Amino acid sequence: MLFEDSNHAVTARDALELQLTRIWEDLLQRQPIGLNEDFFEIGGDSILAMSLLARVAQETVYPLPAGGIFQARTIEKLAILLREGVDPESWSPLVAIQPNGSRDPFYCIHPGGGNVMCYMQLSKRLGEDQPFFGLQAPGLDGICSPLQSVEAMAECYVKAILAHQPDGPYCLGGWSVGGVVAYEMARRLEQAGHQVKTLALLDSGVVYALAIMTAMFPRGGPGILDVVRKGPSEQLAVFRERSAPAKLIPDQADDAMATRILNLFVGNMKAVMAYKPGPYQGCVSVFRAEQTVTLPRFNPHREWSDRCDNVQKYTVPGNHITMVHEPHVAGLADELRRALSESP
Repeated sequence: MLFEDSNHAVTARDALELQLTRIWEDLLQRQPIGLNEDFFEIGGDSILAMSLLARVAQETVYPLPAGGIFQARTIEKLAILLREGVDPESWSPLVAIQPNGSRDPFYCIHPGGGNVMCYMQLSKRLGEDQPFFGLQAPGLDGICSPLQSVEAMAECYVKAILAHQPDGPYCLGGWSVGGVVAYEMARRLEQAGHQVKTLALLDSGVVYALAIMTAMFPRGGPGILDVVRKGPSEQLAVFRERSAPAKLIPDQADDAMATRILNLFVGNMKAVMAYKPGPYQGCVSVFRAEQTVTLPRFNPHREWSDRCDNVQKYTVPGNHITMVHEPHVAGLADELRRALSESP
C-alpha cells in the first residue's frame, strides 16, 4: 500500500511507516515528513529522541533499542530496524552518535540513567571530524539484563570497544557515573598493555556520586533508599519528580520504561558507591562544573588528585546537570577538545 501527501510525493508505504510518520510529525510539529529525512536534521534532539523511544514502545508492537535512533535516523531505516528486531546475543552497548571523522574515536560512558542520548549536543559541538561513540547500559530497553557492578560494566564496555577498535590509542570519558566506569576501563586497558591517550571525567567521582544523590534526595525528603523501599507507584512518582531536572525520563514514557530507568539509576548508583578505585598510572583529565548543586566539600578535582599523580584540571560552565546541555555545553566542548588534542 502507498500513501501520498498533498504533493503526490510517496511517503509511507505500509502501516508501520505511516504509524512512524505520524509519531514523527507530532513530535517534530511539522508535516509532511519524507521517509528519508534525518530525524536530527529536521529538528530532533536528545529529549525528542527519548520521547520517540517512548512513543514507539507504546504505539507499535515493536520494541525500539534505546540507541536505535542513532543507527536508523530516517523513517525508512527505523521501520526496517523494528521489523528485524534485536537479537540479545548480538546486542552491543556501543552507539554510534557521530561515527565520522579523522581523529581518534572518543568513547563516552552513560551517566546514571543509562542513556547516551544526553551526549548528542556535546558530540555536535566537538565537530564533524571527531568520531563520538556512546556506551549505553544494558537493560535500558529491556533487551538485556542490567549489570550490577562497575567492574562488570567496565569488562563489557572494554570488550565492545576492542571489537570496534582493536588497536589504540584510546580516548575514554564519561559524565557523572560514566566517568567512574571509564576510569575502571582505562585501568583495564592499561593493564592489558593498551595505550589510553585520554581519560576525561566529566564532573564525576565515587565520593561525588554520594553528593549527587544528596542533591537529588536531600534530607527532609525521601532518600534514595527510602524510595527503593516504597511501592512501585510511589517509587516512580518520587523518581519522576526528583529526576526531572536531569531529564532522565521522557515526558511520554510509560511506567514500564520509567521503571527500567529507575532500576538502572538505583543499580548504577549502588555500583559506584561500592566501587573501590585501584591505581592508574596515566593522565586523568577532570572537568568540574563551576556551579555546584551538591555539598561544597565534594570536589571532583580534589577527589581524583588524592587518587592519581597526573591530573589535569578543567572548570566548565554550568552545574552538574546543565553542563552537557545548551548553552553551557559549548564551554565543555571547548575544554574537552583541548584535552583530546593535548593528550600525549
